[in-house]
Amino acid sequence: MIKKEGQGWRIIRDSSRTNFSTLIGGESWAIELDQHEWDTLVKAVNNLSDQYQDIKVQLMEDEDITLEMESNPWLAILKGDKNGWNLKLILNSSDSLIRGAEVYWPSNVTCQLVNAMRTMWDSDYL
Repeated sequence: MIKKEGQGWRIIRDSSRTNFSTLIGGESWAIELDQHEWDTLVKAVNNLSDQYQDIKVQLMEDEDITLEMESNPWLAILKGDKNGWNLKLILNSSDSLIRGAEVYWPSNVTCQLVNAMRTMWDSDYL
């Protein structure tokens, strides 16, 4: 089991669990993810974070930015400015028997959260 957490966020990965091996959480919520949901989530979040890093140097001090990425089953939305960003994720399901969810992390935790996701992703695939 790998557990990473900070103020307002947490990620727990337990590869011994077959169905829902990852738990992500915020200040007062948590959701378990299956392997496909985790894989697509990390790819989408890393991609958004990389895009933000490339664009933020071009932003004026009072300019806002919104970046969106769809990576089935996720819609990831980054909103921020030159100084930071928040992250909203929507887990969509076209099947009425599969759950959906909306999750959110504020700008004061997203950098730590994304760094933890990258670390866990890298440790899974090294």
